[in-house]
Amino acid sequence: MNTLLREKCINLKAPLLITGETGTGKSRLAHDIYRQSSIHQEKFLTVHLATLKEDLLESELFGHKKGSFTGALENKSGYFQDVGTGTLFLDEIGELSLEAQKKLLYVMEEKKFTPVGGSASLDFRGRIIMATNRNLKQMVESGLFREDLYYRIKIFHLELSPLREDKKQLREIIQTLFNELKERHSSPYARLSNEAMELLMGRNWKGNIREIKNALEFALVMSPKNVIESADFPYDQNEVILPEEINALAGFPEDFHQSQELFEKVFLEAMLAKNGGKVNETARRLGISKTTLIQKARKYGINTLKMRAEAFDFAA
Repeated sequence: MNTLLREKCINLKAPLLITGETGTGKSRLAHDIYRQSSIHQEKFLTVHLATLKEDLLESELFGHKKGSFTGALENKSGYFQDVGTGTLFLDEIGELSLEAQKKLLYVMEEKKFTPVGGSASLDFRGRIIMATNRNLKQMVESGLFREDLYYRIKIFHLELSPLREDKKQLREIIQTLFNELKERHSSPYARLSNEAMELLMGRNWKGNIREIKNALEFALVMSPKNVIESADFPYDQNEVILPEEINALAGFPEDFHQSQELFEKVFLEAMLAKNGGKVNETARRLGISKTTLIQKARKYGINTLKMRAEAFDFAA
């Protein structure tokens, strides 16, 4: 990443595009730029474009007027209005349809937008930061991304390299994530041994920041000591050491995202067991909502009631 350009982009009013592999920290960079900007006291709104349904996309972004479509029971403001003079982060810009791209280009060019069913245009007063892990140039060549929008947003472009290609950044990311996790899990005295850091620095992190965070959290939670050793990580010279119940599964997936689900199951099961099946306590320690934890426990078939009963029997 061009460090000079990054500094110039902090107070940039023109649209900023951030690209890079999944997990390289595009969202994190967008937040960092916002926090260092002169408008850091204004709103920062994130829109995950891939999760918005196409038929509701325009309404979510630009708002709508009462009665403009079935279900529009009242006037509704959209992200472009709600952000005010703040920063609007459009994540996964490559997932937008061609029609939505056209409307986005209009906002960027004219600084105006019109709510669905409305007749009067509203001014857009904020700044836009976009991110994607897709190759927009190839999408243009394939007819999946508008050429005029591409050339409009590629002017100010920050490309994040995979962490495996930037060892200095990798070390900084590892330490930053570890410090954040120490605070989340109330482990202020935890630290990484030299051997543990060497192990982490030597890995080929295909999942980038997300994979690193998972590994650090696993070691921090499972280690009985304040000093985290290399043996506390689920790795050994770039090979994954899997719990017995996962080793027993035939055809363990090599794909990171599929493997991540198995890790999540084992990790949540271990945390719930550690807290005697107490959902509220576990959710608080993990920094997630109770609803999210319950949903994941059901998804993975984790029996919290049995854990609570076992914990009670043990205490008795």
